[in-house]
Amino acid sequence: MQWIPEYKGDVPRVERFNFLSRFTHWGHTVTFLLCLFTGLALFLDSADWLAAIFGGFHGAGLVHRIAAVAMTIVVVIFVIGNFKVVIAWIKDILRFGKNDIIFIMLFPLEFLGFKVKVPPQTKFNGGEKGNSMITPTAVIFLILSGYIMWVPSIFPAGLVRLAYPIHDISMVLATMMVCMHGYLGSFHPGSGESFWGMWKGTVREDWAEHHHKTWYDETYGDKASGE
Repeated sequence: MQWIPEYKGDVPRVERFNFLSRFTHWGHTVTFLLCLFTGLALFLDSADWLAAIFGGFHGAGLVHRIAAVAMTIVVVIFVIGNFKVVIAWIKDILRFGKNDIIFIMLFPLEFLGFKVKVPPQTKFNGGEKGNSMITPTAVIFLILSGYIMWVPSIFPAGLVRLAYPIHDISMVLATMMVCMHGYLGSFHPGSGESFWGMWKGTVREDWAEHHHKTWYDETYGDKASGE
């Protein structure tokens, strides 16, 4: 069984994500997973076996903090170095409308294997827009609450107490979204081409036109050329 479709370089392709977007995506993926596994080792008794992978609880705590700082740096680099892309991303999320709602309503049927016809989507479909709202918000709360928990002496006691449940809730939300995004963005039948968009930067032109018709037309089609 082949989960991710074969990369085809001999067919027309279009750019979907630039290098910095891809660097940020995979940098966030690695640092998030390191924070997740070391965090589980530190805070769940049933997951203490994970600590051994990192050389014990002290090692897990050290890796957790280093990964958290690295994640912060990755996010800052993305915002500063890719500012125009960030603004375009936000604008696309704010275009959430009727077509996105229809997509979300129909997607469970597609997920179960039924053939459905979804309306034209922008660069990010309705589900991806939802992920783009929830995951970054959860990560921001994870980072902020994490630093408060790291150096509690410089923050008000009430804020420190609040940081713990915020950190836990944000971790659960972010983990759920990352798992779902990982499957739907790479292994779900029909969506696997998007993996190459985030790995090599390009996707098949026919795939882009079919899955993100509005974005394709605006970026590479007649609307892009002003016709």
